Amino acid sequence: MCPTVLGRVQTRWSILIIPAIIAAVVSLVTGNEGWIVLIGLYFVIGVALDTAFYPFIIRWQPPWLTFTLTVGEFALVYIAAHFLKVGLTNIEAVVEYWVVWWIAIWTKVVVLPLLSLSWIENAGEFRSTDWSVTPDYQPLAVTVFAEQPAGTGPPPLARKFSAGVIEIPDELRNAPGLSGLHRIPSAAEIGAPPPPG
Repeated sequence: MCPTVLGRVQTRWSILIIPAIIAAVVSLVTGNEGWIVLIGLYFVIGVALDTAFYPFIIRWQPPWLTFTLTVGEFALVYIAAHFLKVGLTNIEAVVEYWVVWWIAIWTKVVVLPLLSLSWIENAGEFRSTDWSVTPDYQPLAVTVFAEQPAGTGPPPLARKFSAGVIEIPDELRNAPGLSGLHRIPSAAEIGAPPPPG
């Protein structure tokens, strides 16, 4: 996939919607806003990398590079969360990051291609692929074969490659073959018409 900057940002927010909803519910239930704050840090740091860093170092992104970039983003999010004291323990922050990443990557690999069939071809962008101006529909005469005049027979190329036209020399006809067939019948023996004059 060769995502554009806009495609990277759009993909990032779309894959973090489900984890953000889950983190918001957990934050409300526990009374600890650190769960949703960590998702916000993940998003902000990711968008900053998507717009200011990745376009300059990545021209094509093979699948293995996704996990490599994730490890780097994890280090940045972990350090930011530690220094900003988001209200989570280190273990909680690590577990939340990797659970969020797992949900996000499955959303990216499974859900997004189902929701938008052209998402990958559109470089990760969600855009309309309809015509901006409707094309004029004109009926076209479409035929598969050109009509042959009556009595002309098969086209020259078909005659050239037909079994009755290509005569096999006698030295090849009587030589033992690899298939165990020792004699190849002639065109006259199999009832093929003689080659055209």
